[in-house]
Amino acid sequence: PDYDTDYEDATCLPGTMDGRPSFSSMAACCIGSYPDQTSGACFAGMANAPSAAPSSVDDIKYYPDYDTDYEDATCLPGTMDGRPSFSSMAACCIGSYPDQTSGACFAGMANAPSAAPS
Repeated sequence: PDYDTDYEDATCLPGTMDGRPSFSSMAACCIGSYPDQTSGACFAGMANAPSAAPSSVDDIKYYPDYDTDYEDATCLPGTMDGRPSFSSMAACCIGSYPDQTSGACFAGMANAPSAAPS
């Protein structure tokens, strides 16, 4: 979270900082750090911003980015008609890109594993 910016304008920052909580995704960070933010600035700062802020981490879903080359593709927050949805980015990567040798999907995670889980 960006505690140096006014609450209504703040977003979540990539990486970790001493003394600040870390989250598995930007959406989880927005929910956990700015639950009463009425401006929607945190969610608006996401690469693929949801049309409405989810009310809990359990509401966050991910879908595969079939518009990107398989070896470069990642999973995106939200849902899209005609595409499967997953409860976590890791589950989406495993389910959607099981043969991806580049590791791009897992590398796109906020707290990427050092090796793709099986």
